[in-house]
Amino acid sequence: MKRSVRCREILGLLRDRQELTVEEACQLFQISPATARRDFVTLAGDGLAEKTWGGLRSSDSSTPPMLPSGLREGIHTLEKQRIAARAASLCADGEIVFIDGGTTTLHLARWFANRPLRIVTNSLLIAHEMDRLRTGPTGAEVFLTGGYLYPGSGLLVGPEAIASLQKYHANIAFLSVGGIHTDGISNNHHLVVEVERVMIGHADRVILLADHSKFGRRELVHECAWEEVDTLITDTAPEVEFAAIAADTLLIASGMAGQVGS
Repeated sequence: MKRSVRCREILGLLRDRQELTVEEACQLFQISPATARRDFVTLAGDGLAEKTWGGLRSSDSSTPPMLPSGLREGIHTLEKQRIAARAASLCADGEIVFIDGGTTTLHLARWFANRPLRIVTNSLLIAHEMDRLRTGPTGAEVFLTGGYLYPGSGLLVGPEAIASLQKYHANIAFLSVGGIHTDGISNNHHLVVEVERVMIGHADRVILLADHSKFGRRELVHECAWEEVDTLITDTAPEVEFAAIAADTLLIASGMAGQVGS
């Protein structure tokens, strides 16, 4: 198992059990104590967990750091591609589009790079991917906000990002989420949510992109209420309690992601 994959699984375990010992990691992942300790040192050094005597525990920080995009982007990749493909089909040529940074919204770049759209984003990764995939003189115009670069995420946040976004009005805002619960939508840091709130307030339609793992989770900061969501695109039909709440907004992205159109 690759280290990046193993580190993601270790962080997933810490969500449930709060602490993991070297011995437990060795048994679960069939690795040596030396390998387990190196993984623990890496995660602690990135601020994603705290080292203990003989183990690792979940961070006690009241504002936990975002999991770096390099660790997040390999999770549920096929599902994210399908969701992005379905989301892109809802956008008409000539529209102005907000795209919030995230590992699911990043997949929109392959569908939008060569379409006549105007894209406003706070994501360096999305802007770079749009530029990389653009194959000719025509295609999407990309507007990148200013702001503070949130470590490990490629996201521009803070007052400058907010001021940039307040100058624009969009037909659609495509947003990522951290958690989906019956009482609303949440994300994992107030700086991220502040930017998302501006996008919500300055867009005609709000479309959320979220794979099945986000259902039933509450993250640190409330992002928006169900009433503010026009469409929620996911990969699997949710549990009954969510299906009832999201009945008027839900779209299921199924099948293969397909080929990129011009």
